[in-house]
Amino acid sequence: MRFRNVCIEETGCHLPETVLTSSEIEQQLAALAQQMNLMPGFLKLLTGVEERRIWPPGTRPSGPGSMAARNALQKAELRPEEVDLLIHTGVCRDSLEPATASVIHAKLGLSPHCMPFDLSNACLGFLNGLWVAAHMIESGSVRTALIVSAENSAPVYQSTIAALREKPEPAIFRRYLANLTLGSAAVAFIMRHREDSKNGHHLLGGACQTDNDSWSLCEGNGNLYHQHMETDTAALMKKGLILSRTCWELFRKNLAWEDSTPDLIFNHQVSLTHQDKVFRTLGLAPEKSCGDVNWLGNTGTAAAPLSLALRAEKQELISGQSLAILGIGSGLNCLMLGVSW
Repeated sequence: MRFRNVCIEETGCHLPETVLTSSEIEQQLAALAQQMNLMPGFLKLLTGVEERRIWPPGTRPSGPGSMAARNALQKAELRPEEVDLLIHTGVCRDSLEPATASVIHAKLGLSPHCMPFDLSNACLGFLNGLWVAAHMIESGSVRTALIVSAENSAPVYQSTIAALREKPEPAIFRRYLANLTLGSAAVAFIMRHREDSKNGHHLLGGACQTDNDSWSLCEGNGNLYHQHMETDTAALMKKGLILSRTCWELFRKNLAWEDSTPDLIFNHQVSLTHQDKVFRTLGLAPEKSCGDVNWLGNTGTAAAPLSLALRAEKQELISGQSLAILGIGSGLNCLMLGVSW
């Protein structure tokens, strides 16, 4: 799929102040480390994650999500009434209903004509939100869209550490390891029709692929304040690499790109091991990776777009650069987008 009239106008982000280090987590899992004969530093060694950030207890995603969105609106110098569409795409949300997008809509004071809704698709949600908004802009049904995600990993840590302390067993640790990479963050993108855009960062298009036989490899459940997730990490990695390769080939064909075309690559970040294997599988130069998993952890739907937003904020992106945004989420679903910055 190619887009002719869609631009990323501006980005915004908001990060928690509280830092949770891997060393601090290991101290809470002393019995597990002894049972498995794990040396100090085992979490960083296994995942590459040194620290992650978490919101204070009771934080609802609409709060940090609104702050990231307001940051993007201010930088774009847009009035609330100019936004036609608001999509909240996080795995985490305030409640089952109303939509978290409705709460953010109220916090931002958006116009009654602006349509708010939530879109959920595991860690792929934000890119799906960009995809849906781009189609609506391309069709002419909206001119300006705001895509927001705010992920809160704190409840997962509470339940995971409690479970591992109760049963410090290798089999349980393997199922819960992915939980210990999670981080919290909020990010927002403003999308506009090219005729209204001041920046002209062109969203070129992309490709998507699904492996619906693998939906059970990562499952999360529970309420907002007591969450539980189990992952078959090895199987998910194997299936994910196969799906990523298929999607990458279709993505290159749709955009007429080569493996060497993207100047910078923003990929979903589970761990450094995962990132290295993805790049080797797709034949991508590792020096082009723009990842932050070492200090932010796996921030779910926010991961890839947040890395882009952070570099845009620091003015590290250069006009004319080709950017690839690669996303994957349990389900198993893959979506890749190309941008001419």
